[in-house]
Amino acid sequence: MKPRNRRKAMDHELIEEILSCSSLPSLPAVALRVVELTTDTNVSLPELAKTIQNDQGLSSKVLRTVNSSFYGLPTRCASINKALVLLGLGPVKALALSFSLIGSIGNQEDGFDYESYWRRGLYTGVAGKIIADHLKLPTADEAFLAGLLQDIGMVAMHRALGFRYAEVVDSTSGEHRNLVKAELSALEVQHPEIGAMLAQRWKFPDELIMPVRYHERPTAAPQGHHELVRLVGLGNLAHDALTDADPGPALKRLYQRADQWFNIKSDDMHTLMRKIAEGAKDMSALLRLETGDHADPEAIVRAAEKQMMDMTTAGASPSNAQTLDNLLVDSKQFDPLTGAVGRAGFDTAIRKGFELCATSGEPLTLLQIGIDGLQQTAGKIGTSAGDDTVNACIVLLRKHFASLGGVVCTLGGDLFAVVLYGINAKAAEKAAEEFRFSFDKAVLNWPLGGGVIKTAAGLASHDPKGGVSYPDVQKLIVASITALKAARSGVAGVVGAAAQKAAA
Repeated sequence: MKPRNRRKAMDHELIEEILSCSSLPSLPAVALRVVELTTDTNVSLPELAKTIQNDQGLSSKVLRTVNSSFYGLPTRCASINKALVLLGLGPVKALALSFSLIGSIGNQEDGFDYESYWRRGLYTGVAGKIIADHLKLPTADEAFLAGLLQDIGMVAMHRALGFRYAEVVDSTSGEHRNLVKAELSALEVQHPEIGAMLAQRWKFPDELIMPVRYHERPTAAPQGHHELVRLVGLGNLAHDALTDADPGPALKRLYQRADQWFNIKSDDMHTLMRKIAEGAKDMSALLRLETGDHADPEAIVRAAEKQMMDMTTAGASPSNAQTLDNLLVDSKQFDPLTGAVGRAGFDTAIRKGFELCATSGEPLTLLQIGIDGLQQTAGKIGTSAGDDTVNACIVLLRKHFASLGGVVCTLGGDLFAVVLYGINAKAAEKAAEEFRFSFDKAVLNWPLGGGVIKTAAGLASHDPKGGVSYPDVQKLIVASITALKAARSGVAGVVGAAAQKAAA
């Protein structure tokens, strides 16, 4: 027990050394008063406005920002009083504290990478706010401020410990996700905890302290705070996807967490990423923060999603997916219009996948997808519009199935297929439903218009371990076509699934 007690004492001493450092960031009196006033649910808005307006520099910064396109006020706002009326308490409070926080930390030449620090905080805050607004959550402004505040413990540790902390940061080679582990290993304290303690000393409310404490492990946040902490967690992933040299892994994690935590589907998150990139660029200028170059958001998201689609999920076998892909090297196996796998490539992929099942025991699932009304409408409107719609279908199919290792094929006309090796029927059906949902939204903006063409899918899975098998690959194909016919006729809804039992 003695070593454990000694370790606790060492932790306590180091924490006190950090928190008693004379060069720690400190909030100005006006910010402390804003915190004090806004912790009261019956806050006097005129008194709050007067407090902010007493600091002319702060007041002008807040007004400049609320009048920007980021907040989209219908009329120009000339006073803090009017800003409180038009925007409400949350945004004005968040901006006042944000400018105070930025001023207290500054951008000193003391060896700390303030550009990366502010870039991470700003992207996270903007992303958290935009996602919260999308979900119509009341915590959007807290998410923005929490993002800016999340890593304040890093600044405190740097200023108190100097080179000792610089060595810890350097050991991560710029990988922020490894920082807490390195901090605990070298110093037995971590920046989220130090930051939370500093926020407590500033008498910040729990809704800001908790995201600081748990931003590196959102799922550990206590009940009542998990929503806001997870918004900050998504913001961090958005930052990584928009700033990493290889954005694919972060974007994949972002899409997965957004769906898991808030039921935000990939199409909506795709749109939000553009808003986040643009919002971060705008707010960087408004807050006058040095956050480095801002790449074109369209290019960033395109590159990130391309990287994401090149990867396979944990549910698929990467080596198996690559085995199917590597078979398709002959140009004759690809469709010249879309670049997707053509009829010859489909025959190769489904045959080889079936052969692999015999030795690996992995399932093989085949989706046949029909786009009803495509050919008839294209004949009326024009071939070019039909070709554009086919290409758009292929893009959507890749988006939903490439991460599962699926081989996306065009079989001619309005018929498509996806060969999924290592993926069972349940996972494939879920992805097919998500594709159908995305299709119904996307088609509204396609050349042939919404309400004109619709999609249906037929699914068959060869999965001996799961109790479902087919004697040969042709029977599997026929089963998927039969399931597609049932879906098209409305017998099985929009996704029909064959149920061929394993042979005795």
